[in-house]
Amino acid sequence: MDESANEWRPFSARRSEAGHQEFVRLSDGVPPWLKESLWHWLSERMYRTYATQGNGSLYSSPDPAKIRKAERVLRISSKWSGDGSGHADRVSGLSHFRAALYANPDAFLGAADLALSNLKPGSPECEDLETTLEEAASAWRVGLVAGKPGLVERIDATVQLAAEATGTLDARAGRLLADAWSHAFSMHRDPSSAYRYAVRAVEAAAAPVISPKDTLPTLGKMISAFRDKPEKWNFSFKVDSTTDPRTVLLGMMQILWTNEYTRHVDPDVAAPLHVSQDEAESAVVLALSLVNWFASGAVSPAS
Repeated sequence: MDESANEWRPFSARRSEAGHQEFVRLSDGVPPWLKESLWHWLSERMYRTYATQGNGSLYSSPDPAKIRKAERVLRISSKWSGDGSGHADRVSGLSHFRAALYANPDAFLGAADLALSNLKPGSPECEDLETTLEEAASAWRVGLVAGKPGLVERIDATVQLAAEATGTLDARAGRLLADAWSHAFSMHRDPSSAYRYAVRAVEAAAAPVISPKDTLPTLGKMISAFRDKPEKWNFSFKVDSTTDPRTVLLGMMQILWTNEYTRHVDPDVAAPLHVSQDEAESAVVLALSLVNWFASGAVSPAS
């Protein structure tokens, strides 16, 4: 335990290592200590401004359109049969919606994710929710999904920073890697797409280094070229007594390429049709290193 850290920790987390580990352990779903804070943030996004009949003064009231959209998108029923014609009825609708979310943690997170998609990246509302999730040690944080704010898995901060930094080295590969990251770690997961974008990101970063004249470069062709004449490229790691770093680099590219087994339909009817979530996450993290090496110049043509 780092006693020099300035961040406050409760007594139970300070008095023992076990207590500290329990305090910092990430929680999936919506744990009891997060529910009310998350609902407070979400409910504020479920209002709209109305004009009072007669004097035209303005007031805020729950928006039935937002409630109904959330029901449709999240595939849930709040069991509210009102039409939202009056303030009391709209309040009742929001209350029913709250009860439905409290009974369904996935829908609760999905509702927050939907509300985030209507905000601007970096807005105070996004920052408020991120603070709430971080303080609650939620397994989810506010990130970007398809260019919009959304909930993404809270992974190791070092890996996250490396991914963001890599995206600045090569714009095209960075966009593909961001898409892979989103498909692997957001609430809208698609493991096969995550894997496919991870491969494409490596192809975009490696092609100018390995196959600059190939108009249709693929990772498979680049692996063959590298395997046939590895001496044509330099790698920033030096050869040690047991392992040639270029052999390790080649192995990493081969692992990424050969394990995307869903590129083609396997005649074996028992073969999986899609990669697993674990495989997709591993592929994205592996692609992160490969993209960084090729985009940063760590791998370069030998002079």
